[in-house]
Amino acid sequence: MTNSLSIPAGGHTRGPRDPDTLLAAVPGLLGFVPERSIVLLVFRDDRAVAATMRHDLELTRAGLPTSGMKQLFERLGSLAATYDAVGTVAVIIDDRFPADDPRHAKTAAAVNRAFTQAGGLSAAFAMTEATVDARWHTVWRPTGKRTPPPPFVGDVLDTGALSDPNTSPTALERAVSSGRRILARRSEMETLLTAEPHCAEPGCTGASPQPYVHSPDAADARGLRLTLAVVDRFAVGDTELTCQELNDIAAALVSVHVRDALLGLSLTGIRPAVEDLWRMLTRRLRGPARAAAATLLGHLHYMAGEGAYAGVAFRVAHEADPDYNLANLLDTALINGMRPRDLGGLAELAYDVSRRLGAQLPPAVYEAAG
Repeated sequence: MTNSLSIPAGGHTRGPRDPDTLLAAVPGLLGFVPERSIVLLVFRDDRAVAATMRHDLELTRAGLPTSGMKQLFERLGSLAATYDAVGTVAVIIDDRFPADDPRHAKTAAAVNRAFTQAGGLSAAFAMTEATVDARWHTVWRPTGKRTPPPPFVGDVLDTGALSDPNTSPTALERAVSSGRRILARRSEMETLLTAEPHCAEPGCTGASPQPYVHSPDAADARGLRLTLAVVDRFAVGDTELTCQELNDIAAALVSVHVRDALLGLSLTGIRPAVEDLWRMLTRRLRGPARAAAATLLGHLHYMAGEGAYAGVAFRVAHEADPDYNLANLLDTALINGMRPRDLGGLAELAYDVSRRLGAQLPPAVYEAAG
């Protein structure tokens, strides 16, 4: 997934040959500590990361990339080329083999071949875990007289101890911009969306409305106004919703017209309140309404370049309603590496639908990532 953070390739303690600052930034870029993963950092210049790509590292019994992984590398290499990449760094986090195991070099070599059209790899590193003081090793470098592509302009250290990812500049920047800490593992993202009771009212009767095909109507206009009013309440800290309010919002969200209009909130200045509301609704609603809330949340994360969070939200939407088309389409776009900015047509649709329903969305103040 894309982002635009600037990360120095070399650390400050041992000079530009030390990749520690870059390696410690990986959990902050992802939002969680990766395990048994390969992370590819695509640079568009010496400092700016144009894209961060993380995938589960699937290995054969011999410890080499499976044929499926090699095909994935090819697709990712083609994608990296579209970002005007000047160089890519591979980071392997895997506890199945020692960090200096020669099999990691073969994985890196496969990535380098696949990324030829994007400039190839600058270097590859491996560690058994991405936690403070974990030992990292440089497992691959360009061979021969080839000049390493950015972000490294020369040789790098062979090994080192990882500084604390939780206090890295990237983690701090993420905390300030999103208010989120680095999660210990990806599964914690799923926990954030675990279903909880509809409400605390005695005799609660949580509704699970079903969508139906219809043209935009007065009920859609009322539903959109209601949901926007709740967003405004969340923005000032009023986050308590009654059983009836939750049911009314559920009825609004199952309308594709209301949902499409609400997609436009992803890049507005009230994004934090919108995120909080979509997350609450994802946990409290059921069926198609839960799928709609999770899709809105996933779209919001997608636009911000938070691919891991987006993927989890889309999976929740699929589990709530396997036939929820927008979630499935967005998830496919995410898996195939479509840039958030290439989905700008959804924002235009959102503002158009909201106007037709008699509502005015706040102006967009953020740009889609990538």
